[in-house]
Amino acid sequence: MLVKTITALNVQEWDGEPIKRPGIYSGIPLDLYHSAEICVEPSISSSGLRLIYSPFPWVKASPAHYWCQSPYNPDAEEDVDEKEAFILGRAAHHLLFGEAAFDELFVVRPATINGEAWHGNKTICKLWLEKQRDAGLCVLTPDHLKRIKGIARELAKEPLINDPEGKRSGILNGYIEHSWFFKHRTGVWIKVRPDATPNDSLDFVDLKLTRSILWPDMQRTIRDYGYWMQAGLTAMAVKAILGQPVNSYSYVFAENAEPHCIDFVTLKENEIGRGVQACEIAISIFAKCMRERRWPGPRGDRADAQFIEMQEADQKRIDETLAQDRRNSK
Repeated sequence: MLVKTITALNVQEWDGEPIKRPGIYSGIPLDLYHSAEICVEPSISSSGLRLIYSPFPWVKASPAHYWCQSPYNPDAEEDVDEKEAFILGRAAHHLLFGEAAFDELFVVRPATINGEAWHGNKTICKLWLEKQRDAGLCVLTPDHLKRIKGIARELAKEPLINDPEGKRSGILNGYIEHSWFFKHRTGVWIKVRPDATPNDSLDFVDLKLTRSILWPDMQRTIRDYGYWMQAGLTAMAVKAILGQPVNSYSYVFAENAEPHCIDFVTLKENEIGRGVQACEIAISIFAKCMRERRWPGPRGDRADAQFIEMQEADQKRIDETLAQDRRNSK
């Protein structure tokens, strides 16, 4: 039997204290959700787990990669490229999901200041940015806002999202700004924050901004960014808190540049299952690293050097080219 109402979901208004009981909470600011203080014991979300572990050797993931950005690391560094994508994604989610108090969190950078075109190296522009940071505001560029409006324009055309009157009543409808917490068997607190907690089913939908909705590009995005792990962690939270499996996990992909094309895809059950397995591994690694206070890189505990060779396709290409060039040189 599916959970049908918010009463059945037993959503709790956050009381401002660190989380010490499993459940679904409203009213937790995003920055605090990602902080080290949100739970009474160490906690981690999907983004942290995906920095710790990936089965793909071309994805940079290890305890060391997590630790350099961890809220538990007093010397954590900020990833500039990731911050740019995070700002756009956060602002887009905030506006597209109709979350309140946008002006209390974001400010749009002016195109001109004191009658002159904006230039980041000007002292007056630097002072303006510093003033916004001191006020706790996240700065958006005019281009950010233009792109968000373009995405909203295209989403509004989709019958899966809006009803004929243009009201948000489709697959992105639900309870916004809700955070799920449960304690894993390792003692680690797990947290997930769905874009919209479903209000009439256990069908979860996540909005993702992407460069391209071409099928191979969406496949690579889900694979390399670990979105399949995010789905797995949500499934773990639903099972732990509600005692039920998720019905489905889908994505609304929106291109972050014109023409802002949209596509809808749903993960198969076996992909969610793989995500659960990967998250279990990553959680165990996180718990071990927290206990031992040691955060190794991709090499792990290996002390000796190991042989390395080029990939088989590259070796074959070299050998064929060398053979051809030898024949031509005679």
